[in-house]
Amino acid sequence: MSQAQLDHLRRVWTTLGRDDPLWAVLSRPDKRGGRWDADEFLATGRAEIDAQMAALATWGLPRRRGLALDFGCGAGRLTRSLAMHFDEAIGIDVSAGMLDTARMLNADIGNARFVENATPRLPMVADASVDLVYSCMTLQHIPSVLAQGYVEEFLRVLAPGGVAGFQFVTGPDASWRGRFYRHVPNRWLNVLRRLAWRRGAVFEMHTLDEAWLGACLARHPGTRLVLALDDGAAGPGWAGRRWYVARD
Repeated sequence: MSQAQLDHLRRVWTTLGRDDPLWAVLSRPDKRGGRWDADEFLATGRAEIDAQMAALATWGLPRRRGLALDFGCGAGRLTRSLAMHFDEAIGIDVSAGMLDTARMLNADIGNARFVENATPRLPMVADASVDLVYSCMTLQHIPSVLAQGYVEEFLRVLAPGGVAGFQFVTGPDASWRGRFYRHVPNRWLNVLRRLAWRRGAVFEMHTLDEAWLGACLARHPGTRLVLALDDGAAGPGWAGRRWYVARD
């Protein structure tokens, strides 16, 4: 089942990466149809990563700034900015088309590289080798079973003194929109998304259970939850969360 889900995910994001990659990453209505300015798009990544690094520094994390991993890198806006804070930054994505855009936009950044991964694990990343794992607006689009496997991989690759920050969705919120989402499965929501976005390929929303995340953390000795907080990146109708996990 997970392989079929992964194949579907790859097809969807390959199409999105070909048709309108910057909008697929940051889906502002006024930017659909190739209307993102590349410099403006990349500036959003710089602002996000600079803020994240400032927050992490208050906890003394990560202890080293060797390798950063951007999971679900899309067009590389966050990978680019991570490369300004770390010796090396790796962006990983399921879509070859997205990665083509990432390489084009970041051709001037010598310490950033982009890797295609169409497997349910991260076989190209060694155990305990990554000082910062970062993922935003990615796990929310991945079916739960696959997303759980990737979180397990985040903890496997995290180096001592390293930190993983990842955003996810726990479910629909209590708003009218959230109540609608709660009762309508993705296969029907996708029909509405295709009509609204005028696209054949549309991304879906999927959830992660915080109780499962807690059990996952307990399976990895030496890891600890530094902070968990609400996060609105998923947009109206969805209850989002962000976890920061450190390895001692």
